[in-house]
Amino acid sequence: MGDEEIKIGVYVCDCGSNIAGVVNVPEVVEYCKGLKNVAFADEGRWSCSVDYLTRLQESIKEHNLNRVVIASCTPRTHEPLFKNAVKEAGLNPYLLEFVSIREQVSWVHMDIPEIATEKAKDLIKMGVAKAALLEEGEEIRLPVGKDCMIIGGGMAGMNAALAVADQGFHAVIVEKKDRLGGILNHVSMVTHEHGAMPANEIVKAKKEIVEAHPNVRTLTNTEIEEVTGYIGNYKVTLKQNGNGAGETLDISTVIVATGMKEIEPVGRFHYGEDPRVITQLQLEKLLKDDALQDVNNVVVINCVNSKNETRGCCNIGCPVSVKNALAIRNLDKDIRVHVLYRDLSMVREEHFQLDAAKAAGVKFVRFPDDRYPEVQEEDGKLKVQVHDILLGREFELPADLLVLTTAFQGDETVEQIKGHLKVSANPDGFFQEAHVKLGPMDFATDGISLCGCAKSPKPLKDSIEEGIGAAMRVSIPMNKGYIEAEGIVADIDLTNCNSCSICWKRCPYNAIQVNEEKEPSVLKALCKGCGLCAADCPKECISIVHYSDEQVLAQVEAALEEDPEKKIIGFVCHWCALGGVDMAGVSRLQYPPNARLIRVMCSARVSIKMIERAFELGASGVLVAGCEFPTCHYITGNYAAETRLKRTKKKLTKKGYDPERLWNTWCSAADGPKFANVMRDMVKALNLE
Repeated sequence: MGDEEIKIGVYVCDCGSNIAGVVNVPEVVEYCKGLKNVAFADEGRWSCSVDYLTRLQESIKEHNLNRVVIASCTPRTHEPLFKNAVKEAGLNPYLLEFVSIREQVSWVHMDIPEIATEKAKDLIKMGVAKAALLEEGEEIRLPVGKDCMIIGGGMAGMNAALAVADQGFHAVIVEKKDRLGGILNHVSMVTHEHGAMPANEIVKAKKEIVEAHPNVRTLTNTEIEEVTGYIGNYKVTLKQNGNGAGETLDISTVIVATGMKEIEPVGRFHYGEDPRVITQLQLEKLLKDDALQDVNNVVVINCVNSKNETRGCCNIGCPVSVKNALAIRNLDKDIRVHVLYRDLSMVREEHFQLDAAKAAGVKFVRFPDDRYPEVQEEDGKLKVQVHDILLGREFELPADLLVLTTAFQGDETVEQIKGHLKVSANPDGFFQEAHVKLGPMDFATDGISLCGCAKSPKPLKDSIEEGIGAAMRVSIPMNKGYIEAEGIVADIDLTNCNSCSICWKRCPYNAIQVNEEKEPSVLKALCKGCGLCAADCPKECISIVHYSDEQVLAQVEAALEEDPEKKIIGFVCHWCALGGVDMAGVSRLQYPPNARLIRVMCSARVSIKMIERAFELGASGVLVAGCEFPTCHYITGNYAAETRLKRTKKKLTKKGYDPERLWNTWCSAADGPKFANVMRDMVKALNLE
């Protein structure tokens, strides 16, 4: 924008009373008018309303504004809306800065309105300081063809393929097994409100439709050898029948539907030691084969390897245990069945099964969370000791067959596919969506969607629906014929570059290439703007659009202009960590107001220089917050950040700063309590109370 005078417009939202009920918004607006480069400031009751957006656009034109700061709610929900609004007003959307004074101020400091108001002023001052340095950016338009690869041929994958093919696109199903159907091939019956149907009939019917569809190609006994490229331009090399590199496909979009498998509860309740102790999937096979002869007593234990400190509810264990208990009784009414449970998580449409099971004579025994049943073998017979908390007494149940309702994990190919597609998965091998609400079937990587049990355990109906949903997501760019990728990317200035190779070797997306002279350049179609390369570059040759060193440092300096010794500078990744911040706000978790948070796309963007600058200016402490391990929306960003923080502490010590004043936390997007507790602990440790 050259030497054009900087004219910033600041728009402070009341959010009804969500912000104005705590923060003195008129006072904040008056304060903004006195900030450097601010040409206009305004208060809006509902800034995201159609009426106010129109008013915002009119004021941009009227006052010739060339930067905009929105002070309202979290950027994770409303930033795209305001970007579109300023774009329609003729302003480049990358000249917008977003400040969260609802989730970070009014909702978490409800009892201290005066202090909350001062914090809101600080956050907006930081936003204005950054806005003055913003540069124009642009989305990168990439052509997208009509070919979609579906990884996994279960029910989710088959439905995704059909939904893609029915629109006239070409769908290729890549299935590692020798047949389609996935986990449903191992299930006996699928129940519904009006009865039950053999699972193999469902698979057969769907398979026939898939194989007859002219736009669907099915490749079984096939795995992925290599994936290169990006949305609209993927090249996929396949490995068929276990043999080396086979066919290469040109693919535009990808759907991941790899399914799940049981976690075998080895070492629990004699599983693996006694053939009479089996899992629900193994029971399904016995039911399919009508192989329950010589069984008089069946005991089912729910919540094995789930709902503990390692993982949460498995989502489908309760309805599966009830379904199979009912199936046993329907098969032979002389078999006594007991289901031992901690609690029964059944959605409304599944209650018909529970009622039917009780009517059929299945007995349900509720045991305490901290007192699981005990299994003993006496005289060659299994016995289960259980405490019934509803009756307040102990029971000893004989078990000719002990069935364990165990947790699930992602398919064994998850790690390989993570590497091929540059996507994230949780510790149990389930792939992670871009955002639980805003992108539930999208990955952070453009052009790739996920569905079914590749994401989490779920019933058949949900898998089918998600398959269709994922197909709709990838169909959007295939219908348009192009996609506009985010313009937050790396730029390299070769002036001081010494060709050290750090940037291209560490890039998680292989987005940096080098020529024969070892000079790096950015493939912007592949770059996701995580900032790892910029933070690691020893010569500071790399800048990230919208998150340059100068812009981030301007926020640090603005935050610490007054009373720095009372403040904590927090660098928070846009994805999980900021999600945790937002969740703390949504939950109205009250914590100390000392932190001034600076959003970065990834914790890997936080350089040693940024942290040192905060301490140089007198900050009491610095916090770096990123995605919980091993998940990271930029694959390895949090690992890189953790490694750098260790180096930073050593450098701080050499410079005379207490390294214990540098904190870090890794939290999930749902973990508001964890973030609030970190704030409380940090304030206490730094003697800021």
